[in-house]
Amino acid sequence: MDLTALRSFHEVCRQGSISAAAQALGYTQSAVSRQLATLETALRGPLLRRHARGVQPTAAGEALLVHAAAILARVEQAAEEVAAARTRQPGRLRVGAVPTAVGHLLPRALTAYAATDPGIRVSFAEGVTPRLLPRLRDGKLDLVVVTDYPPGLPVLDGVRVLHLLDDRLHLAVARTHRLAGTGPVDLAELADEAWVEDYAGAAAILTSACGRAGFTPRVEIETGGWMGKLAFVAAGFGVCLVPGLLVPAVRVDITICELRDPPVRAVYAALRDREADSGPAARFAAALAEAAFA
Repeated sequence: MDLTALRSFHEVCRQGSISAAAQALGYTQSAVSRQLATLETALRGPLLRRHARGVQPTAAGEALLVHAAAILARVEQAAEEVAAARTRQPGRLRVGAVPTAVGHLLPRALTAYAATDPGIRVSFAEGVTPRLLPRLRDGKLDLVVVTDYPPGLPVLDGVRVLHLLDDRLHLAVARTHRLAGTGPVDLAELADEAWVEDYAGAAAILTSACGRAGFTPRVEIETGGWMGKLAFVAAGFGVCLVPGLLVPAVRVDITICELRDPPVRAVYAALRDREADSGPAARFAAALAEAAFA
């Protein structure tokens, strides 16, 4: 059933006259008559009975009238709720990121992005690259910030990857550590140190870098995230590698040392191909690129 025809039928029954209904609705009388004819054809029978003073519904029309009132009321309610939702709730952009991007890159990007898209609400979710990219592909996130750390970046159909920056790793030590405050450090100087690590992929990078320096790192403590990792380093239980993006957010009781020939990871923004050239995700990617070079 066509909603316009149903609305005309409802108004004709309310007014008791096709001409009065046409005037109330702003249609011509012939237009209302055509709509009624269309509705009767769809329902395979007459809905109105003509009499000297106008029209009145048939038995079938009476049955339809009850439903018509309910249907039109629900349609009106739906339109009102959609309009209210549009007014109350801004658009949404769902961003996923590796934890180290949260300390510096994402806040700067959000500041730039908010100036261009103030009506968009941005939400963030942390994760590791192998989990973030499938969530992007499946439509659960709109943009993700990922790295090739651990080495390798999966290639997914329909996903565009934009290089943001190359991020050098640094050495984090306790402020009382023998190397705190010294110049650039060779990894070979750390052959006898205990190391703090969080997950196997990060340990693979550490093992590779230390292997090039001629030793195998002794990982004494494995912990579940950067907060715990840096807490153990600050307490003097070991040292760790820290990506440059995280350096501005490192706690004050830790000293960051430059490394000679440091390991480097690449940082990327990834978004779906169909949203890579325009729209909120594309504009946030541009804000990330701006923040990366700031």
